[in-house]
Amino acid sequence: MQSIEKLVKNPSFNTFIILIILLNGVVLGLLTFDLSPGVSAVLKVIDGLCLVIFCIELTLKLVAYRLNFFRGGWNIFDLVVVVIALLPATGGLSVLRALRVLRLMRLVTAIPSMRRVINGMFAALPGGASVAAVLFIMYYVAAIIGVNFFSKTVPQHFGDLGTTFFTLFKMMTLEGWPDIATVVMEQHPRAWVFFVVFIVFTTFTTLNLLFGIIVDAMEQAKESDVRELLAEQGIEVTEVSAELRLVKIEEDVSQIRAMLEQMSGKDKAKPS
Repeated sequence: MQSIEKLVKNPSFNTFIILIILLNGVVLGLLTFDLSPGVSAVLKVIDGLCLVIFCIELTLKLVAYRLNFFRGGWNIFDLVVVVIALLPATGGLSVLRALRVLRLMRLVTAIPSMRRVINGMFAALPGGASVAAVLFIMYYVAAIIGVNFFSKTVPQHFGDLGTTFFTLFKMMTLEGWPDIATVVMEQHPRAWVFFVVFIVFTTFTTLNLLFGIIVDAMEQAKESDVRELLAEQGIEVTEVSAELRLVKIEEDVSQIRAMLEQMSGKDKAKPS
């Protein structure tokens, strides 16, 4: 049991699984091309071997971790992805054949830096939901204003609420919004106020706030990983601010400098 646990925790084992995931991703991509029957058969064999390796990997982890395996969200994700790949892709389940590419998503679980990004994104969901709610209110208000002002003259962009929502989304992405504005301003010369205010409050303000929340969540996820790593190494981690940590570093540097100066003075005092 300990030997199996040592195997699945070995960095070489993890590197091997990453290589198999990459190989499987390349094979799945090649299978989308119109290839000769012989080449397709070889690629399908390789794809099957990759799936077998994934099943062996999960079996080893289940044996090593037992019920603790299901306490890890990423382990459950790996299990679900492999189970989907094992389901028969025939009849009503033929759509599952396209979901085989989800095996490439296992790179997220195998590479710590990618896993940190995903953890940061999930950590940003609560704050992001608040920003999304504010953004939706802005959309709703702007959509009603747009329908009331421009629906009769520019129905192709502001004919109803659904069409207006899609127009506003295109404006927020800054994709082709000058063309929309030009058409509207031919009938409503002062409509530029509506476009400028909407773009400023959505694209340049709300979205940047959302990006800031995501970046902050990723920084916290990175700090959490560092704390866990230090805790595993037996290093005490204290909850102090960045300013206090900087002061502590400066104190340590001053003490080291004083010690060096003291040692230098003793060396000079020694008779030649």
